[in-house]
Amino acid sequence: MAISSEYFENHQLFFDLSTEEIDLLAQVTTLKKFYTGNILYYEKDKQDSIYYLASGSLKIYKVDRLDNEIFMYNINKGSLISEITDLDGNIGCFANAEFTKDSEVLVFDYSTFKDIFSTNNKFLLNLIKEFAKKTKMLQCIINREIVFDGTAKVAFMLAHDLESFNSLKKGEIAYMLNIQPETLSRILNKLFRNNYIQNDGQNIKIVDLDGLKSCYE
Repeated sequence: MAISSEYFENHQLFFDLSTEEIDLLAQVTTLKKFYTGNILYYEKDKQDSIYYLASGSLKIYKVDRLDNEIFMYNINKGSLISEITDLDGNIGCFANAEFTKDSEVLVFDYSTFKDIFSTNNKFLLNLIKEFAKKTKMLQCIINREIVFDGTAKVAFMLAHDLESFNSLKKGEIAYMLNIQPETLSRILNKLFRNNYIQNDGQNIKIVDLDGLKSCYE
């Protein structure tokens, strides 16, 4: 559905746009609703629009030759979804994107989107910050899948994303870290024995952050 220009005021990416630019963008933008389990796109799909997650969340994952899912990272509300591979209009899909919550997505016409960030330096800077966030997520993937062992994976998530760790089921955490649930339980027990973490009721609490960091630094 079409949206009003006021909608952009709630999203930081667009804070530095002029009233005229927001009005122009609103004319070529639609708001689409998706539900948990819906697929936004598949790996190697070609896109001609820019996607921005206004609310909800989705997971980015790949599938190996045996049809096993390999989790890469989550995208949360207020984030750019699309991968702009160059400024000539190529928007690649290097993995699959599936919604994990009911969500709303802003869909932009790429040519208008490009015209605006090509002439508005502040908007371009905000866009670069979005790309930097993606680069950081990819760096985390490299550490998680190539450098870290199971203990380092769990310790890193506890140290950097304790809120998500406590809100997710153990099976979901194991899936995200690409380890077995039994392995996750053994690692947590080891971290408890080392007094790096404690169970504070229903949640895990970090009591020795330096000790936890020693597992992956």
